Amino acid sequence: MLTPESSKIKSVIWVVLMDKKKQKITAGRECDQVSAGELRDAVCRKLRITAEGAQAFSIWLCSPLLQLQLKPSHYPTALCELWFDLLAQFAAVTEQQAKSDLPIIMLMRNVFYPLGQEKLLIQTDPQARYYLTAEAMFNFLTGRYPVEDELAFKLAAIQLKMEGNKLHNFPPGSLQTISHHILPWDVVKHKKKHPLLIDKRIRSHLGDLMSSATAGTLDHLYISHLWTQSCYRCAFFLGQTEVQGHRKDVPIKVGITPHNVIIWNKATNNLIQLIPVKDISSTNFYTKTIAELANKDIDTQLVKSESRSGNSSKKIPFDVWLINFTVFASIRKRNKTAVPIYSKQACMMQAMFTRMREESHIHSDKSVRPEIIQGNATEVDSMTRSYDFSNPTLKIGSKEVPIGTKHVSKKENLRGLTLNKKGNKAKKTVVKQTVAAKYDI
Repeated sequence: MLTPESSKIKSVIWVVLMDKKKQKITAGRECDQVSAGELRDAVCRKLRITAEGAQAFSIWLCSPLLQLQLKPSHYPTALCELWFDLLAQFAAVTEQQAKSDLPIIMLMRNVFYPLGQEKLLIQTDPQARYYLTAEAMFNFLTGRYPVEDELAFKLAAIQLKMEGNKLHNFPPGSLQTISHHILPWDVVKHKKKHPLLIDKRIRSHLGDLMSSATAGTLDHLYISHLWTQSCYRCAFFLGQTEVQGHRKDVPIKVGITPHNVIIWNKATNNLIQLIPVKDISSTNFYTKTIAELANKDIDTQLVKSESRSGNSSKKIPFDVWLINFTVFASIRKRNKTAVPIYSKQACMMQAMFTRMREESHIHSDKSVRPEIIQGNATEVDSMTRSYDFSNPTLKIGSKEVPIGTKHVSKKENLRGLTLNKKGNKAKKTVVKQTVAAKYDI
């Protein structure tokens, strides 16, 4: 417990919250001696979140280039001093970008917190519910939680209601002018040619909401809609892979939950592949050396710096996360395939998948929507940033620092579930067969 009165030393740590506010924490010792667990508990006490509710949150280090969830035993300010090294190990950035990037300390959802416990927690802890809803709203608005268009319109209507807006505040045809503030960018882009449809659908859902609804029931309603989505509580990672029909590697966003591994096209936010964990036979993290680089379209930011020079035939190592899974082509026929994801975060994906799979055996996250409860809570403002990664660590002296990986990048065809141009209907395509032995594992 932080006890500033017990020492003449008083260090100040600022923690940013998901509602764009920040909390000042004063410690009775040097900042680099305050652990993430102590800092989280101190922030939660100031926010009047219960001790049980505090388990739903963790301390994060976040910047536009990298986001890391810390273990309770980590030291946030000490790791901030190592940020340049962390970017070099886990982010595809240039040296100039890394030098100009600075992290902030944030309080966000613990990706390992079971969904079943969260559903019970928000019925008894309104402050925890407020901040969990704030983070869910931010993830939705930034496109990290892709949903069908109709649900997006419904969530936009609930957000307007939470902000105290009424239907008569918006003349007909005016809602599309604020669509960028209440809808994710991919939905706005899909409906760009039909702006009046956005106004019509949001207006319809806004009119259906109860006029007597309180902030407590609205934020409960908002987050309960997102519970039904397979992407909720994802741990997100970045990488690239080859997709059939694309000449160059496709930058991808990988989401890992206890039940699914989800791959999206980072540029379009369209679903590329959803792999149920029950269909995954094994996963592997390894470093593969590619000798022939001709026509590989390798992103030079992802390649080891000393390997960028020289001829194109020079061998270059890449970190790979390989997913072996079963494709159900028909009722009686099963096909085996493997998807390689090339990324500097490959080792973190393997660690996260292993931990999530262990958690799924301990906790049951059945999707049961509890009844909406009555209650009062602070109104939700605009949201700030979220993200999440697991980081393997190595203890050096009294501190733990992340273990470095090697490099990154690409290869192998991938097809599966895709969305049509409207982005709201999935169709099946044939997955190209591969042999695990081809990857030297």
